[in-house]
Amino acid sequence: MNLEQKVRIVVHDLADRAPNPNDLADVARHRGRRIRRRRQATTGVTVLVLATTAVVPFVVMREQKRDSPQPTATTPSPVRTTAAPTAWGNVSVRLPGDMIVTALSRNDVGVDAPAGRTLATGNVVFDRTTNRYVALRGDYYTVWGATEKNTGVVSDGANGLGIIRGDNSIKWIKVGYKLDPQWSPDGTRLLLSTLKGYAVVEAATGRVTRHETPEAIAACPDDCFFTWQPDGRTIAIAQRDLSVAQSEEKADTIKNVLVYNAGNGRPLATVDVPGVPVSGSPWSPNLRRVLVQTTDGAAIMDTATGKVVRNIPERNARFTPGGGVLGIGDEFARLYDADGKLYEEMLLPADFSGRTISAGLP
Repeated sequence: MNLEQKVRIVVHDLADRAPNPNDLADVARHRGRRIRRRRQATTGVTVLVLATTAVVPFVVMREQKRDSPQPTATTPSPVRTTAAPTAWGNVSVRLPGDMIVTALSRNDVGVDAPAGRTLATGNVVFDRTTNRYVALRGDYYTVWGATEKNTGVVSDGANGLGIIRGDNSIKWIKVGYKLDPQWSPDGTRLLLSTLKGYAVVEAATGRVTRHETPEAIAACPDDCFFTWQPDGRTIAIAQRDLSVAQSEEKADTIKNVLVYNAGNGRPLATVDVPGVPVSGSPWSPNLRRVLVQTTDGAAIMDTATGKVVRNIPERNARFTPGGGVLGIGDEFARLYDADGKLYEEMLLPADFSGRTISAGLP
């Protein structure tokens, strides 16, 4: 670890590890596409009809009661402190939890200045064929790195998404969507939340399959988007409590999460989780935990009880295939276990600051 990295760590510690507010990052995450949904009388009738005529009933997913781990008298393991290489670009940047950085996306959305064109300033993706990072030449609104196999997808700031091919050319598709597209766990498909339900895009061909889920859209919160579950066959979406009036001053009250068959759009289950799963990979591999949004980070929630296990300060958080939680901030990437215990803290390169980081498998 060089002198610059040591100084950055010391300064961060002196600041008592207070998370830096980043309004621009918040804007980037929501992409300026936050949609407040107001239900009209006709929609209310639709909800009533759906509730009384649904062919496939919802079931409540609950884990069997498990014995809680008992505290031990052993000394807590020290947090491992590491640092990513400051000179990066020619090799994948390894993150805690056996993940790598797959993309860096601009956060200055909504400004007139075009995106940068260099590794240090622009939209950047990891090219798996060359094991190098590439600065995209186009002035794209946002880029999301693929979780595996593929390179990524970019946004034109409207309804267009461009899938980055192996030769770094762009295959554009026009599809109305809201908020972040979600890469499937194996990196072969994109999940898009639409005004009427969701769509699944095959990354290799660009083929779009649409499904309407009016019962889910009718009770959709402000952050209205589906997420993949770890099996790559089911998807989930939060539902607000319709008995609580919406307010512009506070976040929606979430009642539960609905689970659907991604292939045919059929409802499968109701999970009693009172929160909005984060974008990306919010579900633990065994489905016992889920990461939900909070005002200043994310919360690890128990899916059997709906109770918060622990809060973490990173909004950009995801479960790793190994069952840990990877939280990525402006300066540090941190690895937690499924109960929120911190195991590793990695100092990120200085020029990662101010950009949203995508993570995936090598």
